Amino acid sequence: MTSKNSLLCATACLALFPAIATAQSSAAAGAQPGEGGGQASVVEEIIVTANRRAERLQDVPISVTAIAGETLQERGVQNPEDLSRLAPSLVTQNNAANAQGTNFSIRGVGTSSFQRSVEPSVAVVIDDITLIRSELAVINFTDLAQVEVLNGPQGFLFGKNASAGLVNIRTRDPELGDSGGRLFSEYGQLNNSNNTSLFRAQGIANLAIREDAAARFNLFYVKNSALQDNVVPNPAFDGGLEQIGGSGKLLWQPSDALRVLLSADYMDSQGTGGGVATLRNATAASPLSIVLPAIGVTPGVDNDRSAYNGLTFYDLKVGGGQARIDYEFDSGFRLTNIAAYRGFKTEQAFDADYSPLDLVQFFGGGISTRQFSEELRLASPVGGRLDYQVGVFVLQARVRESNLLAASLGQTPPPGFTTVLGSDSFWRQNLGSYAVYGQGTYRFTDRLSLTAGARVTHETIDMRFENTAGGGVAPLLPIAPDRSQDRKESNFSWRTTLQYDLNDDWMIYGTAAEGYKGPGYAQYSFSYVKPETSTHFEIGSKSQLLDRKLTVNVSAYNTDFKDFQAQSIDFTTLSFLLQNAGKLRTRGAEVQVIARPTSRLTLNAGVAYTDARFRDFQGDTCYVGQVDCVGGATDSSGRRLPNAPKWKGVFDASYEQPLGRDFAAIFNVGVVAQSSYNFLSNGDPDALQGGVTTIDLGVTLNQTAQNWSLRAFCRNCTDERYVATVQGHPFFGADHIQNLSVGGFRQIGVALDLSF
Repeated sequence: MTSKNSLLCATACLALFPAIATAQSSAAAGAQPGEGGGQASVVEEIIVTANRRAERLQDVPISVTAIAGETLQERGVQNPEDLSRLAPSLVTQNNAANAQGTNFSIRGVGTSSFQRSVEPSVAVVIDDITLIRSELAVINFTDLAQVEVLNGPQGFLFGKNASAGLVNIRTRDPELGDSGGRLFSEYGQLNNSNNTSLFRAQGIANLAIREDAAARFNLFYVKNSALQDNVVPNPAFDGGLEQIGGSGKLLWQPSDALRVLLSADYMDSQGTGGGVATLRNATAASPLSIVLPAIGVTPGVDNDRSAYNGLTFYDLKVGGGQARIDYEFDSGFRLTNIAAYRGFKTEQAFDADYSPLDLVQFFGGGISTRQFSEELRLASPVGGRLDYQVGVFVLQARVRESNLLAASLGQTPPPGFTTVLGSDSFWRQNLGSYAVYGQGTYRFTDRLSLTAGARVTHETIDMRFENTAGGGVAPLLPIAPDRSQDRKESNFSWRTTLQYDLNDDWMIYGTAAEGYKGPGYAQYSFSYVKPETSTHFEIGSKSQLLDRKLTVNVSAYNTDFKDFQAQSIDFTTLSFLLQNAGKLRTRGAEVQVIARPTSRLTLNAGVAYTDARFRDFQGDTCYVGQVDCVGGATDSSGRRLPNAPKWKGVFDASYEQPLGRDFAAIFNVGVVAQSSYNFLSNGDPDALQGGVTTIDLGVTLNQTAQNWSLRAFCRNCTDERYVATVQGHPFFGADHIQNLSVGGFRQIGVALDLSF
């Protein structure tokens, strides 16, 4: 279906339902279903922690999208990849084998690389812990309090890197004096060749241990069938997804001054999920154009069938724990200490020729990532002329990966060799980050204030690397003996914001900032990648009108990046490159509107315009057949950034209708529309994702007296097809492969929610 037809369908659907929201309706109202009929017709306060304090969204001079946990569950958001449906400035890209290993782009900028040797440009924070790699953020969205998307550089208070923005995920804490539980289950089916089934269930219990202590436990289970139909009989193909895990928290609060919170979580995941690619296109000269159609696989943008005859699986384990202690002195100063550990480990194998051809015998390996962090922060009381926060941060981390490739290329290796093309590589990276930071707000008058912050960061990095031919006649990567390198980097980053309150319901602000992202090494070439820095300017306005029935937030920005870390593929050597792209610029504007015309109706709309382009990228690799390719390189200066749609909008609503006898019906509609974008920096026309408009519908029957609800839903009702990523085929460079996305198919299902 074309984007134009989808917009017409969206208009028709909105005419049938007098409501359009969930993306922030629950966040705004802070209410459970069934409560809306008795509330005042105002957009209620949204509380965020963008400045590491609990503050009203309208008081924070930062562009933030806040999404409540109830909304995430209502809209079927199960993992980080799904968040882009609810935030106009956020786009996700899955470069890992599991759909939850997601790289984010905010305002067009993100790290589109699956190499674990560099950090993401958009940081991910879970319960105040900044994660060094996207795979550490593999988490099932089962018991979340809120997700906040912070636009623009945010690397001052939240940890070691956030040159483009930050996704702040907060899970629910135990509640003192309350014992209860919740059971939730959901089943859906996709409109694809495999009729993929999706099932998840969770149980949550909050236990009041005594007056000053409580515990909270969360268990979940996910069982999905394969996202694509693998037409080749292959018992060694694990294309589904099965996950089991949980979390626990223990809260002890003996007084108003002292609060101790211990928490831990763990998940075991089996199966590739959305990580297995299908063939997007095959040229006439490619053998895949003959082999695949003969067995029922037709290459194309809508292709959801694969033909893998090799070992394909993806098993991961991820989890961690932390201890947080907060103590408030009689003077009002608050001291916070957070110590945390998080680890990730995977074993995997893929049929790397993406076909039934006997080109690759084996491609697989393992990844291990672990980090330990310690943070001590002192925050002053608020409400006076000056308030501030200062802190120290220490992080130690290790990332390790090993890979083995054996590719026969359809030939018999000569005596003394096990394969034709081989590689046996290992790399290990140790990281250290040490920082001191501070941020303060000074109020010149009751309406005029200045916020300024700075962070001094010192980082160490060392990498060990080796590669052999792995028994092959020729190596896939250049043979490298066991060797190591190390570097040190220091950085001073800052932010200053001037804010003026025109009245109690309208404020304007202007911000200047410099962000920072740490260095790395290209894991396949062992070359050093310099730190990435950003210089940012933004103006904005936040207002509430019509007796707070209407909220309008607007921002405009310009951000320049230097030494942007970019990945590309060299089809001459069949290797992935990681390099500094020179300069890029992103500029644009965002508008967010939240309205509550009646106590039963909440509307939300957000629009983001993004112009993100390379200003200087002269060494980008060419795609096969590129006209302006000279010596295997092209000048991508002036091209739009990958994964950066020019326009994106979300338009959502929720309406509640009482039915009597404690029953209520809740109608939800969500629309997401975005313009086209390219997945590759060189502008490859075969890697273009066309514009997409999706529509979600939901109807919930709620019984407040018995605390249960039954929901029927349709997600992507118009069956708009889109994918998670596109890249060139590793052996046939003119061909392209694509990773499928659950959201790229229509899903129909039901959900049952029971509280007790």
